[in-house]
Parts: sequence; structure tokens; C-alpha cells
Amino acid sequence: MYTLYYSPGRSSLGPHIALEEIAVPYRAERVPIDHGTSAEGITAPEYLAINPKGRVPALVVAGKTLTEALAILTYLARAHPEAGLLPSDAEAEARCLEWMGWLSTTVHAIAFAQVVRPQRFVDEAKDWPAVVGKGRRNVAAAFTQIEAQLEGRNWAVGERYSIVDAYLLFYYLSGMSAGAPMADLYPAWSRVAANALARPAVRRVLEQEGLGAAVYKSKSAS
Repeated sequence: MYTLYYSPGRSSLGPHIALEEIAVPYRAERVPIDHGTSAEGITAPEYLAINPKGRVPALVVAGKTLTEALAILTYLARAHPEAGLLPSDAEAEARCLEWMGWLSTTVHAIAFAQVVRPQRFVDEAKDWPAVVGKGRRNVAAAFTQIEAQLEGRNWAVGERYSIVDAYLLFYYLSGMSAGAPMADLYPAWSRVAANALARPAVRRVLEQEGLGAAVYKSKSAS
């Protein structure tokens, strides 16, 4: 049985959705990040014993810990090909990895982190507002690029749902939670997000993480 360590509304959302999609037994362990965190991540000793990086997600497989959303998503998709979460075509698979690599590095580790963890980039508190401002511009630029890449599409890669769509949903919902009018600013992305939100597995995970009510009351989810 898999054990996923997650925090609601974080980048662990994609792997949580993937586990629900593949329909195998798993255990979801919530990791509180409101306390016991620092600029470098989760500092709770009991979690660091599982994932010394101090980040979510972490997936325990046969007693071994796998970290990083990209790696976990790819592992689950390849380990359970019957779920159809990763294209069998080599180029389409590479496009999935291209998407997720960019999201996890340029968008998440740089732009998002600049906004929510400026102390990772500069030591002096007086410099934090400048880092946050630059991060917001970087996030806006990344979201604009996502919108352009999804223009005229129903899914991120090919003609069917994949792990990229589950991963993209985290970024879309992050924009919503920050108060961005996602449906107005990003109609193509909103269409792809709505397609993902219509999936039963996605809805179950949102309810499990306590995110369902806020999402489905929003115009961005319609």
C-alpha cells in the first residue's frame, strides 16, 4: 500500500489526485505546515525522518520514500499504465515531462517561492518586498504562458487527460486562492481546469483535502 504525505492545497495535490485516479489502496497522511516550518521547509522532526528535504509531497513505497511531485506523478503513471495517466507515445510523454519540469522549477521553485518565501532569496527583510514584487510579475508571466499553451485545447497534452492536468490544477487553484479572476484572465486554462474538476477522482480529493466547497462556489471552477 502506498502512503502519501500531503498538505491541503499544496503541490502534493497532483500526486494525491493521481493516487485516486489509479484506484489502488493508499493511505493519505496530512502534514501540518502552519507550524513547524521555516524558510527551508517543514522542520517537524517526525516528518524530517520521512523526508529530510522538509517538503511535501512524499510517497512511501515498500518502505522507501520517493519525493518531488514530478517524480511521484511519473512513477504512479508508469507503475499503473492501465489508468492511462501518461501517454505511451514517446514525444507525448516527453511533452508531459517538459510541462512538469517547467512547472516544478521555473514556476514553483522560483516564482511562487519568491512570493511566499522571499527569505529564501535574500537575508535582509528590507529587501523582501522587492523579491515578492518580482515574484508576482514572474507568476503573472508564467500564467500568461500557460494560457497561450492551452489555447484551443481541452487537455494539456494530446487529446486526453494526463498527470500534467492534475499537476496544473494545483497552480490554477493557487491563483484562485490568491484572489486572481482566473476565468476572466485565463479562459483557455479555465476550460482545461473545468475539465479536470469534472473528474470524480479530482472531486474526491478536493473534498478529502477540504477544498471542494471553495472551488465549486467559485466562478473560476464553472
